[in-house]
Amino acid sequence: MTDIHPLEFAEIGENLQKLLQPTVDRLGYFGDFFRYGSHAPDVLSAFMGLSVALKGAIPDDLNETVALTVCQAMDFPYERIQHERLSVKLGLDRDWIAAMVGRPSTAEITPLQQAARALSIAIVEGQHDAARDAAGQVASLASPGLAVALLFQATRFMQVCAIGRTLGMQLALPSIFDSNAGQ
Repeated sequence: MTDIHPLEFAEIGENLQKLLQPTVDRLGYFGDFFRYGSHAPDVLSAFMGLSVALKGAIPDDLNETVALTVCQAMDFPYERIQHERLSVKLGLDRDWIAAMVGRPSTAEITPLQQAARALSIAIVEGQHDAARDAAGQVASLASPGLAVALLFQATRFMQVCAIGRTLGMQLALPSIFDSNAGQ
């Protein structure tokens, strides 16, 4: 563990509270990523700005494709579980979610989702030629703008995973695939 302690919501500045409140309300809790990230409020605020911009540039199914794929590939359950749950809230099929996290599945994955998944895996594995090919496929199936947004999003989720694993972040909620998850 680290000497960096997670902050409580009441300990952070008013501006950061206002910025994070909608996400806290959506999640139902003040998560560790924000609790630790609040030690660097300007950096966390800028990171949230990037997050909002990317969310606006990427359709939900592709955003969740990247999130689930990167978090599974980087073995970071904290963020993966949050995105499993968000995927359910967004109406994505449980079998589809299983496919994104490498579980047995018969879900149909669209060519664009397959390309986003290939791009994410290649980025995590440092296979930049494969990532370039997958980005090209996204560009030809959709647009160059989406391909670049997915590149940013994959590396953004890598940041979340790296920071979270370094600080030992834990999530009290179970995976949707755990028998006691109540879903």
